[in-house]
Amino acid sequence: MFRKLFLGLFIFFVVGCASLPDSLKTQTETPITDFATIVDDPASVQHKEVRLGGIIASITNEKHRTRIEMASLPLTSDGRPKLDEKPQGRFVAYVDGFLEPLEYTQGRLLTVVGTLDGNEKGKVGEFEYTFPVVTVSGSQIWQIKQEIRIDNFDAYHSCIGTRCSFMNYGFGSTRGEVKQRVTK
Repeated sequence: MFRKLFLGLFIFFVVGCASLPDSLKTQTETPITDFATIVDDPASVQHKEVRLGGIIASITNEKHRTRIEMASLPLTSDGRPKLDEKPQGRFVAYVDGFLEPLEYTQGRLLTVVGTLDGNEKGKVGEFEYTFPVVTVSGSQIWQIKQEIRIDNFDAYHSCIGTRCSFMNYGFGSTRGEVKQRVTK
């Protein structure tokens, strides 16, 4: 009974924590989130709302706005970039005003919402590249947290009773695992 109650409360809190942040909400219910759609048919998606995210490749503060070049990653339903996916391409996001380059540094995870406003020619290294351009109306910067879990199977002795052998304590198997999580 206690396990079912605990499991129910755990699921309630996890589902409650997995909602889209206010900064990433759009006026349309279904903004474009698939970068492949933008690349495949750029004319049909111009001036539509998008929610894109990924890894910051570079940041440049201009006179009245900030230019962020990003490597696009697929997003989860709550707007977090998926770390286990490979980048789908690059896009440029323009944010009005100044952004601190120390906070929005290369390699950080960022999700932006805004409208798709044309393309921009540029280079990635020596390669000529056409970047889709997003005029940003909201953004969310993310952190990567590592969780380390170590299971010591010796701590859970399966014998119950007075005739158990305790000789194998300290010589059992231990398993460790490191997971990465994206958080606000």
